[in-house]
Amino acid sequence: MSVDGNFNAFKTKPAHLPFRPFFLAAAVDAMLGAGGWLPSALGIQAFGATAISAGDWHRDLLLFGMVPAVLTGFLLTALPRWTGRQAVLPRTTYLLIVLWACGRLAFLSLPPSFGLACSAIWILALLLIAARVVIAGRDRRNLKILLLLAAFCGSNVLVATSYRVEFALRLALASIIGLVIIIGGRVVPALTVAYIESAGRQVALRRSAVLEYTAALLTICALCSWVAAPEAQLAGVACALAAFSQAIRAAQWGGWRSLSSSTVLGLHIGYGWIVVGFAFLAIHIFAPAMLGQATAVHAWTIGAIGTMILAIMASMIRKHSRLAFVPSAPATGALAAMTACCLSRLLIEALPGYVGPLASFSGTLWIISFGLFLTAYRGVLLGVGAK
Repeated sequence: MSVDGNFNAFKTKPAHLPFRPFFLAAAVDAMLGAGGWLPSALGIQAFGATAISAGDWHRDLLLFGMVPAVLTGFLLTALPRWTGRQAVLPRTTYLLIVLWACGRLAFLSLPPSFGLACSAIWILALLLIAARVVIAGRDRRNLKILLLLAAFCGSNVLVATSYRVEFALRLALASIIGLVIIIGGRVVPALTVAYIESAGRQVALRRSAVLEYTAALLTICALCSWVAAPEAQLAGVACALAAFSQAIRAAQWGGWRSLSSSTVLGLHIGYGWIVVGFAFLAIHIFAPAMLGQATAVHAWTIGAIGTMILAIMASMIRKHSRLAFVPSAPATGALAAMTACCLSRLLIEALPGYVGPLASFSGTLWIISFGLFLTAYRGVLLGVGAK
C-alpha cells in the first residue's frame, strides 16, 4: 500500500493544536473577504477608512489572509509529524495570531499596503519556522514546500509595494496551487485508504512513480510558463499537458470509492478543480474569445483552493477530535455550497447580462459554506468540548 505514510500527520493528538486558532481565523477572513462583493451589488464600491475597492478587499483578504491562515494551521500541526521534530511551542502560535490581528486592523484603518506588509511578515515567519523544522530534521522531501512558501512570500511583498502586481498575483496563485498539489497528493490518497479501511475493506492504491514524477515536471513547467508569459502558446501546451497528467494522477486514488464520505469526496472534487483550471487556461490561451482567463482563475481559487481548504481543515479537525469519518450535515452542506459557488461564478462569462446577481449569489454561497463549516466545527476550534 503506497500512500507515502503521510496519514501519520493526522494520527497523534498533541497537547497543543496549532490549527485551532488559524482555521478559525481563516473562516473569518473567508467570510469577510467574500463579503466585499455583496455591498458592491448595491452600489457601495469602497470599504474601510482608506476606501479600499471591493476587488482589492476581496483579493487581499482571501489570497493574503485566508490562505496563509490555513497554511499556518496545517503546517504547524503536520510538519512536526512529517519530520519527526518537536511541535511548535504555544507562544509561537500566539505570536503568529498577533501578526494576523495586526494585519486585520491595518486593512481596516490604514492603506492596504500596511495590511499586506503585515501579511508578508506573517508568511515570512511561517517560512522561517517551517525551515527550522525541515532543516533540523534533514527532510529534503519537504524542501519544495519551503520553496513555494518563499515564492508566495515574495509575491506578497511585490503586491504590497505595488510592483508588477499582475505578475505577483500570478506568482501567488501558482505558489498556492503548487502547495495544494503537494499537500493534496499526500492527504487525498492517505485519507481515501483510511476511509476504506475504516469500513472494513482492504485496498492497495497502485501509484506509478514514473507518472508522479512526470506529472510533477509537467505541472512545474505549466505554472512557471503561465506566470512568466500567461498568453504564450508554449504556456497553453504546458497547461494542457499538466491537466492531462494531473487527471491521470488523481484517477490512481480511486475517488469513486469514497462517495459515501463527504469530506473525503470533497478532497477528490477539490483536486479535480486543479485539472479543470489547467484545462481552462489552455483553452483560454488557444481560443481567448471562447473562454476568459478569469474563468480558469476562479476554477482554481474557488473550486480547487476553496474546496480543498474546507475538506483539509475538516479532515484535520475530525482526526484530532477522534471523529474522523462521522457524518456531519453542516460539513456536507459546506462542500455542496462551495461547489455551487464555483459553478455560479463560472457562469458569469456565459451570462454577461447577469454579472451582478451571479457575483452576489456566488459570494453569498461562499459565505454560507464557511458559515456551515464553523457551525460544524466551532466546538473543536474554540476548544469547547474537544476530546
